[in-house]
Amino acid sequence: MIAWLKKNADKIPLYLFYLGLTIELLVVIIDRSALPPLNEGQIFRVTFLLFAIKVCFTKYAKKEWLVLFSFLLFTFIMYRITGQNVALRAVVFVAAMRDIKIRVAMKYTFWLTLSGFLSIIALSVIGIGRDLKLTTVYRDVIETRYHFGIGHPNTFYCMVLAVLLLFFYCYQEKLKMSILSVILGANIVLFIFTDSRTGFFVTTVAILLAMVFTLAPKLAKTDWVYYAAMGVFLLCIGLSVLAAYYADSLMLWTPGSLLERLDQALSSRIIALYWDRPSISAALKDFTLFASNAEYVRSFDMGWVRFFYWFGIVPGTLFIGLFLLLLNECRRQKDVMALLLIVVIAIYTIVEPQFISLYLGRNFLLFIFGAYWGKMLIKDDGKEVYWWQIGYN
Repeated sequence: MIAWLKKNADKIPLYLFYLGLTIELLVVIIDRSALPPLNEGQIFRVTFLLFAIKVCFTKYAKKEWLVLFSFLLFTFIMYRITGQNVALRAVVFVAAMRDIKIRVAMKYTFWLTLSGFLSIIALSVIGIGRDLKLTTVYRDVIETRYHFGIGHPNTFYCMVLAVLLLFFYCYQEKLKMSILSVILGANIVLFIFTDSRTGFFVTTVAILLAMVFTLAPKLAKTDWVYYAAMGVFLLCIGLSVLAAYYADSLMLWTPGSLLERLDQALSSRIIALYWDRPSISAALKDFTLFASNAEYVRSFDMGWVRFFYWFGIVPGTLFIGLFLLLLNECRRQKDVMALLLIVVIAIYTIVEPQFISLYLGRNFLLFIFGAYWGKMLIKDDGKEVYWWQIGYN
């Protein structure tokens, strides 16, 4: 055992990272299944420790260590104020990706997620776990919609979208119009079974964007595409802020008003921000600087509103700035599939909260941050050192 440790000492941090990643992904899969809930708090402490050990035995430039310590301090303060550690865990997870081959890690995530997803569906088909479909009240009407063992049609479509985005990023060089056309047809079939309008719309947008970039690969070299993505991202944030602003408006109850019709189109998502439980409001007027009033078990759908509700105005604004810097780094690297991931998730998160989660394994954008955070924040990295070598020349 000692001989093996000496021989593989330089690989142990890598093994610890993949062990932590595997646990995080399995927690997501189990959460989607009919298995009993786990003690997630204890599990997340374990994965945090695994990623933290990886960080401690990884070299960064001194300026990167300074940035990393600053973010650790900031997110630790957030944790002390809010009692929620997801931002702190995310920072350590992203930092742990240094020296990790991001494409390899994303392929591993793709295949493990896909395997878990298909396993849940297969078990549902043979009668183990949840049923294939559910008959209940959807949009004020009793309907029968398929969720294939995931629990809800919208959640099922979120898993479809997540797997598809991972596939696009991991295998972009193999994408052809014939493959994308088959995927587009399958998307239409899934919509017939699930009647998940948001999932269908955003998945269709993702497929069409992949088709555009496949037919016109030179677009990836043009700066304006990335600047347009920044505009779309800011528009998604702006629309969400407006929804939170009007969440407590009486116009939501006025039949025929523009706001009421918009809310109906969003399946009463805006009105649910306030009127479902006005004592714990997600309306804009009740946001705080550091989300000291956030209730993390509170359930509402609009993802970017949840983002600001959970983290507060100051951290939320900081993180939005980081997203813009990430898009700018994608422009510098001409990483058009990372752009596709960010834009599609930004659009989806207007109305759905699946990527704003306490589960790190749900948010694949963290991989993109892991690939680029050093380059996007520090242009001149300098010599890389371990943390205990920071004081040495």
